[in-house]
Amino acid sequence: MVDYQALGRRLKAKRRSMKLSQAQLAKAVQISMSFYGNIERGNRVPSIDTLVALANVLNVSTDYLLAESVNVAKKQTISRTDSIRIQRYLRDMIDVLDYSTESPNDKE
Repeated sequence: MVDYQALGRRLKAKRRSMKLSQAQLAKAVQISMSFYGNIERGNRVPSIDTLVALANVLNVSTDYLLAESVNVAKKQTISRTDSIRIQRYLRDMIDVLDYSTESPNDKE
């Protein structure tokens, strides 16, 4: 789900950093100031076209605007011991492969 409150906070912060009023930004993306104000407060949902227009005017990516809504999988790590065990297992499995037999695709 999209966190529209977070989207509004990001829009507001970026708009302020660019020293734009709500009216100026709304005019630039061709929406009403009232609608933009509601987007910033998280009360209204912008269309994809409006979201892209906002991102373009603010010179940010839509990813930036939606960052708090995206669940990014955390990098999974394994212990050194498990890594060594996996390497040994794979070496053992390679050793047991029989390369002397023909595969069905090798026949003419």
